[in-house]
Amino acid sequence: MSLATSLMPLQLDIYLQSDTQDANTGAIKKDWAYSKTMQCSAKGIISNSGTGRGGDRQTLNTKYSNEQMLEIRSVDQITYRDKITNIRDIKGNIVWKELDFPSETPTVFEVISSTPITDPFGNILAYNSIVKRSENQQIGI
Repeated sequence: MSLATSLMPLQLDIYLQSDTQDANTGAIKKDWAYSKTMQCSAKGIISNSGTGRGGDRQTLNTKYSNEQMLEIRSVDQITYRDKITNIRDIKGNIVWKELDFPSETPTVFEVISSTPITDPFGNILAYNSIVKRSENQQIGI
């Protein structure tokens, strides 16, 4: 275990997107397959400023919206083609879950940005990623 991963007490599962094209219709279909589990640290993005973007927000307009954003730090890079789920603590307890979903399933997140964290010599130490709650909470659909 490296020093970097010792500062990352959580684990998450990554699902990788692959695209296939229907031979008859030409429609693109996205499939999600489990890729790996990695160590991480994660925290919700919270702001009490009127101009800042808060991490959790529920709105009911013409369509119900439940927004939640997290900042995730990991040794391996998380890409835009990944979905994140099953974020759990050292004891295996799910940290973010869908309370209103039929069985309190782990929340699924989409990656919206990722940037490297470097040391003074330009070596990449880890990656900081921002993820948001996916509108579709079922992987594979």
